[in-house]
Amino acid sequence: MSTDPDGVNAFSVFSADACIAQGSITEVAVAARHFLDTHPKAQVLILDDATCRPVDLDLSGDLELVSRKAAHYPVSGQRSEAQAPSTREVSLLPRHWDWLTQQPGNPSAALRRLIDEARRDPKTQTRDKQRQAQQLTFQFCQALCGDLPDYEDAMRALYRQDQPGFEASVQQWPEDFANRARVLAEPSWLGPQDPALEG
Repeated sequence: MSTDPDGVNAFSVFSADACIAQGSITEVAVAARHFLDTHPKAQVLILDDATCRPVDLDLSGDLELVSRKAAHYPVSGQRSEAQAPSTREVSLLPRHWDWLTQQPGNPSAALRRLIDEARRDPKTQTRDKQRQAQQLTFQFCQALCGDLPDYEDAMRALYRQDQPGFEASVQQWPEDFANRARVLAEPSWLGPQDPALEG
């Protein structure tokens, strides 16, 4: 699997109440090790900024060892696996197959054409941005904010596209946590409320 020698991918490391550093996996790992050395009882969490999912990186050892571990951490491989083209089964009803067989080209070409048309539709693009923002915000908040005041209220407001409710719910959170959640959630407030987005 490929690694991240040039710091192309972005990561963040958080303590219990603040963002310690952002940067490449190596930069945040070294910052995390330094923080742990100066705060022996503290805990840290590294997040992949692209997915807001925790990174399982061993931070034991001195700064040089941690830096070497981070330099060989397969961050790019994690993403390429999800993005790699693959053959997957699609279940359709007989009426769907009947319609597909009447379209120009083969069924696969017709499905690809439908997907491309949907992706170009402005309403679909807005809904996709909203869903992605909601998912990233949820992942971030689940990882770091689950024990904070009004967490559940914030998540309900997020999925209702209730920006004032969300803002009110995150006010008591540590500043770095609240600010990151606000930035991640921003696209959720785009356009009119869509009942299909409520989760």
